[in-house]
Amino acid sequence: MSSCGSDSKYDFKSSSDAISAYRDFHHSIHSESDVKAEQLADFICQWQELSDTVYNYIKKDPAFTAHAALSMDFGLITDSIRMGLMRHADNCSMKDVAYIKLNTSPYRDDAEFDVVKKKAATFFAALDRQPVYNNKSTRELLFSYQQFLVDTRTRGINNQKQLLEFIESEDRHFRTFLSHLDEYSDMGLGDITKLTELICTDVYKSVSENKLTSEEVMVYMSMRTDRRLLLNAQVCHDHLKKGKVKSASQANAYLWMMIQPYLSMDSFAIAMLTDSQRELMLAIADDYSAIVPALGVKDYTDAKISLQIPTQLMRLYISTL
Repeated sequence: MSSCGSDSKYDFKSSSDAISAYRDFHHSIHSESDVKAEQLADFICQWQELSDTVYNYIKKDPAFTAHAALSMDFGLITDSIRMGLMRHADNCSMKDVAYIKLNTSPYRDDAEFDVVKKKAATFFAALDRQPVYNNKSTRELLFSYQQFLVDTRTRGINNQKQLLEFIESEDRHFRTFLSHLDEYSDMGLGDITKLTELICTDVYKSVSENKLTSEEVMVYMSMRTDRRLLLNAQVCHDHLKKGKVKSASQANAYLWMMIQPYLSMDSFAIAMLTDSQRELMLAIADDYSAIVPALGVKDYTDAKISLQIPTQLMRLYISTL
């Protein structure tokens, strides 16, 4: 965090001075009205820096551990700031959610992973050149996907080469699955989901066994997740926008998958997005407010409730900060 460096813009003279600055920031948020996404994102970034700086300053004060007054003041102001930000999060659009999450990740300026991210981005971009499988029936393709996961789990992933081979082959199976998404409504996907979870757990376990480095696993697995979420969201978005849904259950399932990137991506995953993926997140989000009413007209979904989801997502995000 920038607040941890020696060039911090804050120069406190005492713990009371630090707490006073923190309280003043709360008042500045409280005094604002009609806050747009850009300003809300700026408030969150300022809060992240100021909160970190104030806390690290006051915890050095002997009074911090001698009695609870300093920590209580800090905690109360933090809660007030969070509530103030939530108040400004009313009536958010999905594009507001995307913009704020994209611009407030605490890892947004972290250059530690830049080299690995650049290498990984080249690897993932090349995956689009691999064609999907088209030589089998839908059910056979699903079985092949499942068998690939079984074989991978049996063999294990014990080095970077095997990790990249797994991601490459899985990506091809996953894109094949997405190309037949509307045909899988009556087919069970539980085994594929479970096997995928187990393999991911094994990958992270390999770090503790020194078979893979934590840096490469964090970057490659986060970018893998980003790609899967956005590929899925884009397919569902396209089906919904073109009216290619046949029932309320299908429409709601697609809508849920469409919003997953804005719900499921953590701060590190957000920082691992490429420029084109960031643009895609904003573009998909921008269509949400038009897609939902169109589904409502067909009685596929409750448009009033669905249009409140972005605000709930924004409040959920703020509550975790």
